[in-house]
Amino acid sequence: MKKNTRIDMVERALTLLDNEDTTRVDAIYLSPVESYTCKDWLALEEQILFRDYPLLVAFSCDLPSAGDFITHDATGVPLLLVRDKEGGINAFYNTCRHRGAKLAKGCGRAQTGLTCPYHAWTYDFTGNLKVLPDPVSFPGVDKAEHGLVKLPVVEKYGMIWVCPKRGKDFDIDAQLGGIDKGLVDDLKSYQFEDYHPYAQRRLHCKMNWKLMLDTFLEPYHFAPLHATTVAPLLYHNLCLLDTYGQNLREAVIRKSIEKQRQQPRESWDIVPDSALVYLLFPNAGLVMQRDHVELWRSYPVAGKPNECTVQMDYYIPEPAETPSAKDHWERNMDLAVRTVLEEDIPGVEGIQAGLSSGAISHSTFGRNEPALIHFQREIAKAIGRA
Repeated sequence: MKKNTRIDMVERALTLLDNEDTTRVDAIYLSPVESYTCKDWLALEEQILFRDYPLLVAFSCDLPSAGDFITHDATGVPLLLVRDKEGGINAFYNTCRHRGAKLAKGCGRAQTGLTCPYHAWTYDFTGNLKVLPDPVSFPGVDKAEHGLVKLPVVEKYGMIWVCPKRGKDFDIDAQLGGIDKGLVDDLKSYQFEDYHPYAQRRLHCKMNWKLMLDTFLEPYHFAPLHATTVAPLLYHNLCLLDTYGQNLREAVIRKSIEKQRQQPRESWDIVPDSALVYLLFPNAGLVMQRDHVELWRSYPVAGKPNECTVQMDYYIPEPAETPSAKDHWERNMDLAVRTVLEEDIPGVEGIQAGLSSGAISHSTFGRNEPALIHFQREIAKAIGRA
């Protein structure tokens, strides 16, 4: 984030505080309940958002060395990412060309190649078929034509995006809103390539996949829902919003920002005294905190609009190598995870039950929930339901 942006955001936050106000849009927004409950609506989201769009699947630090791999099944398409010996990232269908078996599970490091556990067909880290056991039984099978099926992948700003559809190349800078006016400066400035993975959590929730992201997109619920966790630290019902195409940046403001009033304006900085929430369309919530970053991703369960899977990855700026460092990060992560597990998720699962009951036809988003409105509008437009 540019220095002028950091200063300007502090000024905007202090002005809103002085006026006892928040970022507001011109009108309320009525979001149809079917967007959270309808199987046909969900089918469009699965077909368009989770097949045609680049999805943020990892940070570069998740795959630091040659042979490091991760698998990804949350979209219903089996994906395999691996770093090759030249340092590049490759993405494939996690599907052996022999009979379709999965080559790998979870994450790890392959020493010499990717070997199918079923019949030992072996591929190098760029997807070329190198070993075909008993080749005499496969006349006419050319190894050069039986490499793994590649998928479009881009590694930039310490992050890795994949499109789960072959041939669907993408310009990630354009998707982020453009180099000159998008989120590129922000993401570049954080130097995520120097971070380190600390912990990961995976959840199965009884809610629509969008509801998990909705909870990050408005501080209107802070005081009633998070009275003893988040509310003492952050201002209730106060946010800054900037949109970048389908994406957004929302800043919720820490009460500690008051001390910056006593400092020279040129030293102002929004990052230490806020939580910066980036919605990276369609399904990733990046939460930039003072000293770490959380990546929350939500995925639909196929054909079930009232269920989702959620993955949270917690990254820190340096390895936790001492007991005191581990204790520090455990306490920090506990607050983040406990708030979501014990407060947000039960509350939002209750919302899903209410929406599914048929009691109401639409959700009413207030003028003080602009990030939520932007997200829901962009989803509806992307699938042709605007």
